[in-house]
Order: sequence, then C-alpha cells, then structure tokens
Amino acid sequence: MKQKIILTGCRGLIGKKVFNYLKKKKYNVIGLDIKDGVNLNDESFVNKIMKKNKDCDYLINLHGINDHVKIKRKDSSEVMDLKTFNKYFHTNVYSNYLTNILFIKNSKKPKGIINFASQYAVQAPKHFIYSRPKNLFYVASKFSVIGLTKYLATYYGKKLSINCIVNSGIETNQPAKFKRKLISHIPKKRMMKVSDLFGILEFLLSKKSEYTNGSIINIDGGYSSW
Repeated sequence: MKQKIILTGCRGLIGKKVFNYLKKKKYNVIGLDIKDGVNLNDESFVNKIMKKNKDCDYLINLHGINDHVKIKRKDSSEVMDLKTFNKYFHTNVYSNYLTNILFIKNSKKPKGIINFASQYAVQAPKHFIYSRPKNLFYVASKFSVIGLTKYLATYYGKKLSINCIVNSGIETNQPAKFKRKLISHIPKKRMMKVSDLFGILEFLLSKKSEYTNGSIINIDGGYSSW
C-alpha cells in the first residue's frame, strides 16, 4: 500500500503538479492550501489537521509566498516595515515550524518531512538579472527554512528523516529577456520544470532514503555551483 502524505500548498504553481503526480502514482495525498481557507499560522487549526491525519507517513511543505508582494520602496533590499517582515516570516518560517512540529507530535509513525526552500536559501540573488532586487525578507525567510530543517533533523533524527529541497525558478511565462539572462547562469541551459522534482520526491518517500537526514538537496540545474 502506498504511503499517506500531507501536502501543503497543493494548489500553487509547484504544489498542484506535485499533488497530481503523487495521486497518479497512487499515493494517498491530503492536500492543504490557503485558497481553501487553510491557515497554517493558526496553531490550533494545524494541530486539528495533524490529529485528524495521525496515520500519515510523510509531510511535504510546499506552501509559502514569493517576493511578488507589493512593496512601497523601489529598492527591496532596504530595511522595510515590520508588516512586510511578518508577512514573509509568518508564512515561510513560522507556518513551517508549526506543520513540522505538530506533524511529529501527532503522527503515530512518522517517516519523513520534506521542506522546500529556494535557490536563494543557499546563495545571494544575482540582482542584475531582475528588474528590481529580490526582496530581502523573502531571501532571509528561505534561509531560515534551511536552519529549521537542520535543527529539527538533528533533534528528531532518531524518529524520522527531515530534509529540504532547494529548487530554482520554474519556467512559466516570464519575459524572454529575463529567461536569457537567467539561463546564462544555469549550466543545464534551461529553467526548471516541476517534473524535475518528481524523481527526488519519490526517493525521499521511499525506504531507500532512510539514512538521508538533514540534507539540503539542490535541484537547480547547477545554478548554485558557480
């Protein structure tokens, strides 16, 4: 029988395709998304979800916000207001903390957690590629997801495996000029497709990855190798 999985961000750009792929592979997937009224910053709500699904084997955290949030300042690298800071850190860090901790607390026999960060969680952005600098709070929040993963992997490693996938940007309808700039820094010479994640996900959802714990796995076509 296939594993039972809780997948957050199941209606996002990546989450939607991951959800469909896992369902196609006959995994039992419980999808959670803000578009369905899910609030992963609410401890009581998250605890109820985890209690209700205490027979789940894995948690995949794909929820989060990118730096497309409207900001008042032209230079997003400047120190900004607390409201903006809280928006990034509540969504990208605190909610990840809650889902990780409460999954571990409530699951009968947890096998693993897969968190998602960003290519900018392992290196600073190449600002000259973008029309405006990447948001400082976004980058800092994604760095924090790696810290969270490593801490929990060492603290709970005897009980389950906790790893983090660091993915690059997904090719969608970005301007051609931007794509050319970005691809010039990717050794694979193309942007990422969601399907590039499927193989590593299946590995992390299998017994073959039992000794893989606290790992930060780059799926970025070599972007971070420069």
